[in-house]
Amino acid sequence: MVQRTVGMGSKGAKERLTDWMAGSRPHNAPAELIEFLAKHDPAIHSLALGLRQVVLDAIAPCHEYIFRMRSKIVLLYGATERIMADGICQIAILRHHVTLVFPDGIDLEDPTRMLRGAGKVMRHVRVTASSDLARPELRSLLHQARALVSLADQRRRGRRDVITRVKASETLTSARVRGRR
Repeated sequence: MVQRTVGMGSKGAKERLTDWMAGSRPHNAPAELIEFLAKHDPAIHSLALGLRQVVLDAIAPCHEYIFRMRSKIVLLYGATERIMADGICQIAILRHHVTLVFPDGIDLEDPTRMLRGAGKVMRHVRVTASSDLARPELRSLLHQARALVSLADQRRRGRRDVITRVKASETLTSARVRGRR
């Protein structure tokens, strides 16, 4: 596994380039993500890391952006560094469940009706048990979502590259600074 970590300036984000190999394990998650998950129930922690691995295995190469937003942890995935504009999917980790969100979910074929939502475009799948991670329909939705975005950027990089950026939580950063004094 190849990693490169680069500071992202005042925004407190880090970038890590990783060559994901088939069968890589969820423990390859960034330390910051593990810290974000520390307050969550072990079952949610496990579901979140398992879903992250399913997503990365299905859509790599991609860009990943991880941050905490109020009471949830958000993992955004995109085809390019413009994750919002070139978004493939998102993982929302809440206190009692994990949700996989597809920004263009209305365009995905879903014969088993896994997708939920009544909005104009966005759809989601609520992941409640580890058995949900093994469903082939979940991987099918991820592959379809990946196919919807441009493939131009992935041709420039290696076959399985994942570029991860983590925005450090203000509370995590301030707690670290206080601990050093």
